[in-house]
Amino acid sequence: MIDLLYKYFFIVNREEKSKILSMNKYFMYILVIISIMSVSAGEINSWQCSKFNGARIIGEDGDYLGKLGPNYMSDSIYNDSSSYSGSWSTDSIFNTSSKYGNSYSNNSVFNDTASYPPVILSEDGEVLGRLSIGPSYLSDRYNPYDIKYTCDWD
Repeated sequence: MIDLLYKYFFIVNREEKSKILSMNKYFMYILVIISIMSVSAGEINSWQCSKFNGARIIGEDGDYLGKLGPNYMSDSIYNDSSSYSGSWSTDSIFNTSSKYGNSYSNNSVFNDTASYPPVILSEDGEVLGRLSIGPSYLSDRYNPYDIKYTCDWD
């Protein structure tokens, strides 16, 4: 790359400069294609919904916080009648006064800098990741709203 820059700035020959510019163009196209094809961290795809269906949400201290799944499941966090979706329940991630739903707790889903947001466990007990809105550079963080709308669980 340094050789190309040196040639570009110090070679007077227009044909050489043109070749270098066209090579740089192709290099930029390749970078754009690679960046478009890469999946952002923690992003869920529709084919992954079965993996999350029925997965338990467990707080850092072992509190059961409900399940991921369609809104007709009795303990789904997306079921409006469930205590796990209520804004009044201490075991709900949607209670802004609870340690799992406020914006400042180290255990909160909605604190993008939280170190210990709730864990997502599959029905087999496998750790699938953490339920959290961020940070985006951590690939094991899954946003509850992304899961809800990607899997059509509302």
